[in-house]
Amino acid sequence: MRLLLVQGHTAEAQAASTILGATGAVVDHVRTGGDALVYLQTYEYDMIVLDRSLADGEGCDALRRFRAQGFSTPVLMLADYTSGKSRAHALRLGADDLLSKPYDEDEFVARVEAVVRRRNGYARSVLRVGPLEIDMASREVRVDDRPLSVTRKEYSILELMALRKGRVIPKQNFLDHLYSGLDGPETRVIDVFICNLRKKLAAWGLGSLIDTVRGHGYIMRDLADVPADVIPLTPVARFERGAARA
Repeated sequence: MRLLLVQGHTAEAQAASTILGATGAVVDHVRTGGDALVYLQTYEYDMIVLDRSLADGEGCDALRRFRAQGFSTPVLMLADYTSGKSRAHALRLGADDLLSKPYDEDEFVARVEAVVRRRNGYARSVLRVGPLEIDMASREVRVDDRPLSVTRKEYSILELMALRKGRVIPKQNFLDHLYSGLDGPETRVIDVFICNLRKKLAAWGLGSLIDTVRGHGYIMRDLADVPADVIPLTPVARFERGAARA
């Protein structure tokens, strides 16, 4: 996932970035609503985490501007609202969920994941595409309940493609979701990742799950009616928070 964190308080932003980054997400932090609009015009985000207090005003004012300019990116607002009226106001402005501060780290991560997957049509933390299962909570990949071993980057690619199932994803979008800043590799590295994933999926009879759209990118097809081949189990891909990036 690529997330935009809009938070005026530097220490709180560093803590939130660490928590979210440990899940494998790429996190961009800005302190103002104005800077957030610039980033929204540059990158495609899975979600915005928006604090109530920003360096240039109120989070609700920034949210109003996001929605007025046509950005439908889901928003989780962090706030210390004590009244139901204030919380209702934020929701009516376009917030998808609210989380009171101080927050529990696990609940914070769970709410982010829940909003992202619901926006993409998934009610549970396990994303299913045919026999392929991608568990956002445990960061494990399975085929018909059998573990599929993948690297951290491969997991992130599968998660992104499952969340955008049926939509073509340009190579640059893959890079934006795998690397932060301007020091990422060239887009051809995505071809290498996809090639390796196809080989692993083909061993389970799912070689056609990921398709190439020449000149545009890659797409994950919905193969709910395609059975997987039965082969020996492979180690479960499990990543602990804070694990080194591949």
